[in-house]
Amino acid sequence: MEDAHADSGSQQRKIKRLKSLVKKYQTSLQTQTALLQLSEQASKVSELTLLYPAIQQILESSLPCRNFYVVLFNPDIGELELTYFVDEIDGIHLPIQAQQTGMLDNSLTGLVFKTGKTKLFNKEQIADCEIKGVCRVMGTPCEYWLGVPIHHDGRVIGVMATQSYNVNQPFDDSQIALFETVAFYFSTAVERVKKRQYMAQQVAERTEQLSREIARNQDTIRKQNILYAISKLATKSLNNQDFFERVHNIVNEEVFAKNLFIALYDHSENMINCPYAVDEMSVDYQPRTFSKGLTEFVIRSGKTELFDQNRVLNEVAKGHVELPAKFNNSPLPTSWIGVPLYHRQQVIGVLACQAFNNEYSYKQSDIELISFVSEQISNVIVKHLADNQLEQRVKEKTAELQQANIHLQLQIEERKKIERQLFHDAHHDNLTGLANRSLFISQLDKTLQRHKRDKSHGFAVMFIDLDNFKDINDTLGHHAGDKFLKSTANEFSTCIREHDLLARFGGDEFVILLTHLQHKDEAELIAKRIIKLMNKPFCINELCIKSGASIGIAYSNKAYTSTDQIIRDADSAMYQAKKSGKGTIELSAEHLEPRSSLICPIEINAGQLSFAKSNVIDLHKDHSVATFYNPQLTLESGATIALAHLLQEQHAAIDYCDYLLNQILPHVVQNGTVFLQLHTSILAREFDRFYKELSKSANNICWLINDSNLAEMSTIQVDNLAKLKKLGFKIGVIDVARQQIDLAKLTCVEFDFMQLELNFCRKLVTEKIAQQQLAALLALTKGSKCEIIATGPAIVNFQSALKILGINLFLSPLAQGSEQLSQFDKSQSLLSKTNKK
Repeated sequence: MEDAHADSGSQQRKIKRLKSLVKKYQTSLQTQTALLQLSEQASKVSELTLLYPAIQQILESSLPCRNFYVVLFNPDIGELELTYFVDEIDGIHLPIQAQQTGMLDNSLTGLVFKTGKTKLFNKEQIADCEIKGVCRVMGTPCEYWLGVPIHHDGRVIGVMATQSYNVNQPFDDSQIALFETVAFYFSTAVERVKKRQYMAQQVAERTEQLSREIARNQDTIRKQNILYAISKLATKSLNNQDFFERVHNIVNEEVFAKNLFIALYDHSENMINCPYAVDEMSVDYQPRTFSKGLTEFVIRSGKTELFDQNRVLNEVAKGHVELPAKFNNSPLPTSWIGVPLYHRQQVIGVLACQAFNNEYSYKQSDIELISFVSEQISNVIVKHLADNQLEQRVKEKTAELQQANIHLQLQIEERKKIERQLFHDAHHDNLTGLANRSLFISQLDKTLQRHKRDKSHGFAVMFIDLDNFKDINDTLGHHAGDKFLKSTANEFSTCIREHDLLARFGGDEFVILLTHLQHKDEAELIAKRIIKLMNKPFCINELCIKSGASIGIAYSNKAYTSTDQIIRDADSAMYQAKKSGKGTIELSAEHLEPRSSLICPIEINAGQLSFAKSNVIDLHKDHSVATFYNPQLTLESGATIALAHLLQEQHAAIDYCDYLLNQILPHVVQNGTVFLQLHTSILAREFDRFYKELSKSANNICWLINDSNLAEMSTIQVDNLAKLKKLGFKIGVIDVARQQIDLAKLTCVEFDFMQLELNFCRKLVTEKIAQQQLAALLALTKGSKCEIIATGPAIVNFQSALKILGINLFLSPLAQGSEQLSQFDKSQSLLSKTNKK
């Protein structure tokens, strides 16, 4: 019995605990749902007036919230302000009145704001607070009142409150927690909406500003077109009729000018003359004495005048205007505009446009435009009607000004030429014409600052010291030394790219700034070309002395903060090169990569062989045509080392021929074509053994040679590569166009495949030069069976662009460690085989 009671008690405790967990889960779910909805509303609503009811709706789904309001503190007036209020009993007038009278500060809301703590009151507690004078109660008494402070940046900025008039709807702990959580994130939501409102307002204001600017620009363009047309008109030699017809056409293009006349006023004769008039009513415009017509009204006022029929009749009634007899048989214009023509601050005439039968009504914009036109054509009319003497005086004055301008222009050009020469002399070496130390450091500083902002392209500084330069000076004389420096400067210029900077640092020291480096070995390749170039003897007057160069290289590094640090490291590396025996290249200490030779043979022996594989895909048929294998070793330390890297370092523990024949080939034999990189050293050493063993195996392998090694291959190595081709193997070249495309080098062997370098493939999509280089490669391979292979990101759009450019094959990125072999057997270890030999 006791056991039964114990079991029953245990089950009840479990049930109680499960109910507690369920309740916590439901509370957590409600809170999470409310926050998600709050975040969604904050991202969706366009203004705060829509956010508050959205928050109320979110809360109403989980707690009594039909009576809800939000109060925020206004720091400008130092008082609480009601920002949102909904109540099913009390109207909005009650809280507004409380706000105006300052009662909010002494209410329950003010109590929460002052204490900064959540407050929950029932009806009795509210009454008790009012009796004790803790706060004042406003409006209809509620059964339950809940207020939560709103925090922002560690301070209380307002209160969010809800109340229930139903005695059966109290607030439990989970509802209070939910209300506090929403209040906690309330300020963040408000800030997001405010920022979006502010941005929308800024966009609207900017749009309106741009619209005004566009209107101003359009108006400016119209005026420029008018000026251009009038300027052309001023240069033409036309008779009066043709001249005024051109003026009429200019005006008619901008405003309604179906009926236009130009009246000129002769002050000495007091006469009005109309040299040009177009009037659909066929009114005769004869010269007349200055009187009280509309034209004379404009001349007297000296400003633009706009008339309709009512104003004309009013001015006639006032005695300011008298209608000529011609209007007895013709209707009055329904809209008339006259603009005074000025010359030397005196009215010389009027340009007038008129419309009949309400065909058009002139507006303020027409007044501005016609006034602008009249200002421009006044001088043109005067110039056209001026006598020959005035015209001759203008021509003479113009000739004088032109002569003065020419003299001034010659002085300006001479000064600019002197300034350019002074700048050049200050920033270039007098002997070689190269940039000097000042210009080099200035450009290096700009490159360093640009690299700090964008590290996608590296740079390097190459410090070069000429070997045996003192012997040349001492043996051949300083004149010969100068010639040697000039010749060396010219030779160095042929080794660098257009955007690189070569400078003479002083004496026999040169520096080169290499920019836009994709790979560090680009700088080393340029340095090797310089070393090779400097190995040639320098000869003068049948005497020859062998010079040379020692080169130090400092690559861009995030640790560099000044040009002095870079030059210091390059200089130190150069001195290290001279200590190493001259004619060598050294990298600065900060950029020396760990050598694979530091890896002990035991680590290599214990390593595991694996392959990074990738498929060569036919872009048109969308299937794999070959598999690319990249052998690599995983050491006990977990580090992975590519076999190609060990070969590059000529590691003592590697017997490449034996390793390739016995370790790699047995694992890559398959039915399809296999791509495998071949180090060129095997074409010179042990080729006969390699060739003999290969003749016994399947010939489905395509041997790949690195493009950078082609130029260094001897004639024997090229011939041995051709022997592999005759044996039935395919031959390919990889990393084509890493530096530049050497078409002569790529034709030394009849290649079956050419794989383009990754960065070059990326440039194909955007750069015209890369596309032209690809076109040259495609033309080279058109007559042969050689296929071009591109590589890059496995993106459909990228591959589609490659197909358009004429590329059929694509090599997707390598899948690291896709196939791993068991640990080497010690009896087959590379080290033991090396020791036996």
